[in-house]
Amino acid sequence: MFDGINLQSGVYCVLLFVFLSTKEFYVFINLILILSLVLFLIFNYMNRAYLGDAGTQVLAFLISYILIKSHNSSNNITPDEIFVILSLPGIDMFRLFLFRIIRGEHPFKADRNHIHHLILDKLGLTLAFFIIQGVMIVNFSVYYFLQNKIFSIIFIVLLYLSLLLIFKKN
Repeated sequence: MFDGINLQSGVYCVLLFVFLSTKEFYVFINLILILSLVLFLIFNYMNRAYLGDAGTQVLAFLISYILIKSHNSSNNITPDEIFVILSLPGIDMFRLFLFRIIRGEHPFKADRNHIHHLILDKLGLTLAFFIIQGVMIVNFSVYYFLQNKIFSIIFIVLLYLSLLLIFKKN
C-alpha cells in the first residue's frame, strides 16, 4: 500500500535495509537486497520497471521476517524501533482501512487517498517523493535523538496527522 509513485517503495526499502545492516543482523542479505533495489531504482526512475503488488508483497515479507527474526533471536531491534520504521506506511494503512470500513467499503479497495497521492495531487511527483522520504528521515532522527521515546512516537503520529491536514482533499 506504499507503492503509488515511482521510487517511493524502493528508496524506503533501501533505507530500511541500510538501517537493518547497522543493527548487524543479516548484513549480507541486506547488502544483496540493497544492491538489487538500487538496480531496480535506476529502471524505476526511467519508467521501465515497477514493483507492483507482487514486488511490494515480497519486500514486505522479507522486511517482516528480518524484523521479527532480529527481535526474537537477538533483541537487536526493539518494538519501538519497529513502530518508527513502519510508522508512515502503517499509520496510513490503518487510516485508510478505518475510513473504508466506516464508509462500508472493502478495506483493500484501491483508491487515491494514500498520503503520497494526496501530496502528489497538490505538489507533483518530485516534491511528493522528497516530502515522503523527508518525513521518514525525520521520524528516524526524532526517535534516535530524543531521549523520551514516548514523546518521539507521539511526535511521529502528530507529524503524519499534520501532513493529512495540510494535503487533505477539498
